[in-house]
Amino acid sequence: MKNQLIFLWRCILGPKLYQTYPSAIPLVSRSDQQPAHLYTKNAAETLSDNVFFALKLSIGILKVTWPLCLIYCYRKGLLSYENGIMTLRIVGCITIIAAYFMLLRGIGRFVNPSYKIFIEEFYKVKSNLTKETRQNLLSKFDFSLSHWQPDYIIESSVVRKLPMISTTKTDLINRTETTLLERLFHYPSLFLGYICVNVFGRRLMFPGSLQLLRHMMERPLLDGRTNLIVRYNAKRYLLHTADGNNIDTIFVDRRESNQTYNGQILVITCEGNAGFYEMGCMSTPIDAGYSVLGWNRPGFGESS
Repeated sequence: MKNQLIFLWRCILGPKLYQTYPSAIPLVSRSDQQPAHLYTKNAAETLSDNVFFALKLSIGILKVTWPLCLIYCYRKGLLSYENGIMTLRIVGCITIIAAYFMLLRGIGRFVNPSYKIFIEEFYKVKSNLTKETRQNLLSKFDFSLSHWQPDYIIESSVVRKLPMISTTKTDLINRTETTLLERLFHYPSLFLGYICVNVFGRRLMFPGSLQLLRHMMERPLLDGRTNLIVRYNAKRYLLHTADGNNIDTIFVDRRESNQTYNGQILVITCEGNAGFYEMGCMSTPIDAGYSVLGWNRPGFGESS
């Protein structure tokens, strides 16, 4: 009984499983047929994932529109103690609903044979973390990397040692704020700039990080990863950057290939503001026989 409860708890907190990689590239099937290697959710998992997607989408919309909502509530006189208590009650109800569907999703995973096989291997690897076991799991299962420990960690001290253009604070102030009035308006403008950048600026510059777009592109991204890992034997690695982001990378190693002379040259591809390595420009250097390293920007794909 105790082991079953532990296993259920692991299913509740475990990562999302997308697919089990096939041994060969599957044939193109009809659009209404799901390939056999994709993970098939049961009704409990599907319902729970839809609820969580709606919550994430609502939170994302709220992050963009909260200044307008705040102004609207202020003008309508809704910023009162009673409305604050009501808001806390609503947040509490949403939290309870989220906890319920998290439990429901865990139960759905618990009775799903495919997920049980995955979660057993996942925790076996976590108890014996080596380079070989990590790559064996990543080459067999495609799952959310939010629960995965980084393969490489970039220390902030290393970044500080890199050459960079810098200036002193005094010189910067003298260049940008020549009068007392400009200095008084400096910090309010910085605050407004911070709000604009974090509310809608980053989303306009990098639409690929939008939750809705990621949901719409989920199937093409899965097919792209399947093609890279199965056909080209690509290896996935997770990099933890100095600013706290986890970057999902994939490496196609051609150095020991007998079919090309360009394998000793490494090409690092950088996608655009709505591009992903799964379906971006990686195919061009791969077709030319180069060793290729692809990566997704923070917020894109499986990058945090």
